[in-house]
Order: sequence, then C-alpha cells, then structure tokens
Amino acid sequence: MDTQRPEFTGARRRKILLAAAAGNFAEWYDWGVYGVVATIIAAQFFEPGNPTAALLNTFAVFALGYIARPIGGIIFGRIGDKFGRKRALSMTILLTCGGTAAMGLLPTYDSVGLLAPGLLLVCRLAQSMGAGGEYASAIGFVYEHSSTHDRAKNVSRLIATTFVGIMAGSVLARLTSAVIGQDAFESYGWRFLFLLGLPLAAIGFYLRARADETPEFEQLKAERAKAKEVARPLSDALRSSWKLMLVFAVLTASYALISTTITSYLTTFLKETTKLTADQAYTATIVSNVAVIVATLVAGSFCDRIGLRKMFMIGGGVVAVVAVPTLVLASNGFVGGLLGSVGIGICKGLLAVPALVALSQLFPIAVRITAGALAYNVVQAVFGGTGPAIGITLNELTDGPNGFALYLAALAAITAVTAFAARSTFANDTDAIQARVTDQHSDRK
Repeated sequence: MDTQRPEFTGARRRKILLAAAAGNFAEWYDWGVYGVVATIIAAQFFEPGNPTAALLNTFAVFALGYIARPIGGIIFGRIGDKFGRKRALSMTILLTCGGTAAMGLLPTYDSVGLLAPGLLLVCRLAQSMGAGGEYASAIGFVYEHSSTHDRAKNVSRLIATTFVGIMAGSVLARLTSAVIGQDAFESYGWRFLFLLGLPLAAIGFYLRARADETPEFEQLKAERAKAKEVARPLSDALRSSWKLMLVFAVLTASYALISTTITSYLTTFLKETTKLTADQAYTATIVSNVAVIVATLVAGSFCDRIGLRKMFMIGGGVVAVVAVPTLVLASNGFVGGLLGSVGIGICKGLLAVPALVALSQLFPIAVRITAGALAYNVVQAVFGGTGPAIGITLNELTDGPNGFALYLAALAAITAVTAFAARSTFANDTDAIQARVTDQHSDRK
C-alpha cells in the first residue's frame, strides 16, 4: 500500500511512542509484579500447608489467564482492523489496568476460603483479555507510523518501554519491602503495587485519546468506503493468512517461553533453585531487565539492516547454544545469579525484536491486528502461560535448572531452523531492505 507518512521525528515521534507505550508499560508492569510476588500470592490465596503446591497453583492461575488472551486478540483485533488502531488501544488499556487494580483489593484465603483463588482467576482473565489486544495494536500502531528504514528500530523502542514496565514491578517491590519491611510487605504492601493500575489507566487513556490514527489505516478506511466493502477481519485472516499465522507461531514459541522466564518465573527460580533472599532475587531480576532493554535496542538497529529472517536465525541460534549454561550459572549463588540473569536477559532481547516486528510485518494491513493478535496470543497461551509451571515441574524432576533450560534451548533451535527453512515467508525482507537503502540514499541527497 503506497501511503505518504508524515515525518516520524521529534515531538510527533515522542507523542506516538508515548501513546503506544502507555498500555504496554501497564500490561507488562502487571506481569512483572505478579512474578515477583508469586510466592506471596501462593501463601495468601491458596490453602496453606504445601508451599510447592500453592506456588504451582499460583502459576496455574497465571497460565489459565492466558486462555483469555486469544479471545481478547479476536475482539480487539476486530476493533483495530475495522474501526482503527487508536480505538482499540483506548479500550484495551482500560480493561488491562482494571484487572490489575482489582487484584489489589481481593480478599485472601483466610477470609473467604476457595472464593479467593476464584476471584484471583477472574482478575487474571480480565487483565489477560485486555492484554490480548494490546501488544498487536500498539506494535501495529508504531509500525504503520514508521518509514521502511527504521520500523524495527522504532518497534524496538516500544518493546524497550514494555520491559521498563516489567523492571518497574521489580524495583517497586524492592523499594516497598525496604521501606515498610518484608513482613508488612507480605501482609499488605504488595497490594499497593497492583493498585497503581488505576493511575496508569488514566494516564494511558489520555495519551492515546490525543494520538493520530496511522496513515496506512486511514488509506485502508478510505479504500473500503469507496468500494463499499464491509470489513470482516477474523474470517479474512483465517482464510487468507492461516499459513502465515502457523509459521509465526512456530517462530515465536521460544520467545513466548523466554518472555515469561524473565517476567514471571526468574524471581521464583532464583528464590527456589538458587536460594537467594527476596532482595537478592529482586536485584538480579532488575539487572536482567536492564540487559533486556539494552539488547532490544541494539537488536532493533541490526534488524533494520539485516532483515527479519536473519534476526530470527541469529536470535534462535544464540539462545539454543547458551540457554543451558546461562541457567546453570544463574543457579550458583548471588554472583552467578546476577551473571546468569544478565545472560538470559540478552537472550530475551535477541528474540523479542524479530518476534514482535513479525507481529506486524508478516501480515497484510487489512487483517494485521487480528491475525497478529490471534497467532501471538495462542502461542503465548500454549508456551508462555505454561512456562512457569513447566519450569517448576521440570526443575523439581531434575533437581536443578537443566530440565527447563533444555526445554528453552529446544524451542530456540526450532526458531532458528524454521527461519532458515521458511524462506518464502520472508520474501518481502529483500524488498524491504532495498527500500530502506533507497530511503536512506534519498535522505542523504
């Protein structure tokens, strides 16, 4: 589609990125908080007596929440592809943040018994449904505002802000526990972290209401009106893009797993396997997220230069080789935990950029949000939502980090091999790179 985009620089770029990042920050802030307080949730929302079973139940609720993500992807994907990216973004942030804030008000198992985990699940389902439409809409929003020579770079900036949200959860958990004490934090202080969803919703909705719709969607809307065409994003996506959705799912399974490794499992891994204190585990998680942010920004620039397919091959290959030694290192004391956390953070950044750029680049604009959101959220549900529970189970069986590490390495190898084999899926990579070279040459004249 040939569109003339307004220049994506300066104040306009900040406005677009802030609007897109607001909801992503809130979404991943919730994921980060849930991970760092998982052991507290296990103690307060499930029957006492078996800490391992309670922790598994906590992550089972986490996994069940992912069931709502494909549903959210379908609902908000349809809104984004039929009525506009901006409208979808404004709606997802309210549902996402509402589910987060409600968790801060829930009664515990001691107060209401089995109703407590039931209400916890309802909150996770609401949050997950909003998140199901959030990422694809926000990435598509930035992708479509960007020129061909800096799309991956701009998307990587958006991705980096989501990891800031994850890190913010760890930072605030550490600060709150330090200020009020660990006992008070485990008793009631953790609730403050979730209640921050309310101001995050207000700020994000305001920023998104002031943003412009993407030029590509505006042209698509005009073409539909001229042809008197009724948009049917879901049926069109399933009919015309199902093969792309399948390839995308296989390519991004490793990212789905590693995203929850950092977001909601690493802190638990460091506490349970490495035997770090809560403060040490929070510190290592924060350091890991800094590594993710740096790796993401670097990988974004490389992806624009070498193309999406090569970035998938490099990211998958590196993670396949280093996943096992990195998690083994992370299981050896505080220093090992820090170094291993940095390594796993770099791995996540290398996989995040191609996985999330592909969320927009692989799919046609008319079904971009629906096809991307549905495929992304199905693979997140299958591999991401189950990641923490599988990690705990595999490490219990192997009495160490090797089981989960081998699982991650195998999925990363599949990513690299699939990217190598599915050449036709990336047929537009060569054209896109050539277009970027042409754009850059024109800019220099």
